[in-house]
Amino acid sequence: MNTKSLRKFIVYGSSLIAMFFLSSCHNNPLDIDVSKVRVPPVKIDRMEKDMFAMKPDSINQYTQKMLKKYGKFYTDFVTGFLNDGGIMDSTYAAGLKRFITNKDMRDSYDSCEKTYPDVSFLEAGLTNAFQHFRYYYPDKPLPRVLTVMDGYQYNIVYYDSVLAVSLEWYLGSNNMLYTFAQFPHFKTMHMTKDYIVCDAVYGWLESIFKPDEDKNDLLSQIVHEGKIMYTLDAMLPKVNDTIKIRYTKKQLTWCKENEFNMWAYIIREKMLYSTEIASITKFTDDGPFTSYFNHDLSPSRTGYWLGWQIVRNYMKNNSSITLPQLMAENNADKILKESGYKPEK
Repeated sequence: MNTKSLRKFIVYGSSLIAMFFLSSCHNNPLDIDVSKVRVPPVKIDRMEKDMFAMKPDSINQYTQKMLKKYGKFYTDFVTGFLNDGGIMDSTYAAGLKRFITNKDMRDSYDSCEKTYPDVSFLEAGLTNAFQHFRYYYPDKPLPRVLTVMDGYQYNIVYYDSVLAVSLEWYLGSNNMLYTFAQFPHFKTMHMTKDYIVCDAVYGWLESIFKPDEDKNDLLSQIVHEGKIMYTLDAMLPKVNDTIKIRYTKKQLTWCKENEFNMWAYIIREKMLYSTEIASITKFTDDGPFTSYFNHDLSPSRTGYWLGWQIVRNYMKNNSSITLPQLMAENNADKILKESGYKPEK
């Protein structure tokens, strides 16, 4: 994030049938009936449509309509992504005009329009996810959902009770725009329709469930991520694990086959309680692989995958623990100990 105003944004960087393909056995305890759980059906406003529909020389005339429709989110979106000075700054209209008339942005917008003439699939997917969330958290608020374009800065933005999906990040892995921009393959392979619902829910969960800032060792970080991923399991119980963790089938298989070896390496090298950022990020940052392991086969973020398995074991072995109780438990050592986690050779 390059500007102070951007720090206010809390962010998370194909068919619907494929997305909701059952990922595990049919006895999934999280696959509950939520048909009677009432939530307002998600209705998505397309802010990128409204922005690109503005006449470039009449932007100030459209601003009040945008403020009325999108409120504070529009003000801070402009401030954070397009113009540090905000809508009251003298450069506001010129900056927004450059954005909506820029050839690359216009081509991206046209591709968004072609790829997503409607977003009913996203509305249905998020409505279902919100039903599951309300089942576990009957009193927590649900976000308003928008689609936006932010110039390829973030795929998901959550701010001020608004969950925004940047559609330009999901135009298809072979889209020529991504080729021209030289996006790496490990990113473009997931920039498809299949991932939108899951990415949106994940980004929202990451934003509303904060880690314990006093704990910055590897175990605390991967267990926190494991808690987020387990909540994602509960919100989207029919979604395949490959979609949730953004791995290929081969990468997921590699993790399962090498779970013991990965965990043994962390223990042997005494890295579990390491607070060295350089070491931790090798297990948690996105990329083509985990540098400690096989560069041709291992995926990135293997520490997060291990944290996910720890939390799954914890919940399996402590059936009386509710999802809210899990998310409120910040003692990673306790979760690890009571999980009985011990990968098999």
